[in-house]
Amino acid sequence: MTKLYRSPVQVELDANKQPKRFRWLGRWYRIFNCAVYEEAQYWWSRFREPEPVRYRCETYQGLVCDLYYEKAPGTWILERVWD
Repeated sequence: MTKLYRSPVQVELDANKQPKRFRWLGRWYRIFNCAVYEEAQYWWSRFREPEPVRYRCETYQGLVCDLYYEKAPGTWILERVWD
């Protein structure tokens, strides 16, 4: 199961421009595994509004979450946390 948050977070990137750690609710989470995650979307939605690249991240603290970068406001978003 997941819990949907969609809350802005502060993210630090590594040399490959992928999330290295992020700050959520006043606490820093260090990421040890981060992979690009693509959700299935309808082919026609890519022409209207392309989906941002999502990252499925696992932290040293045991948190598994999805992060993405929202270009319009220029912030990283913690979309969901997995159980």
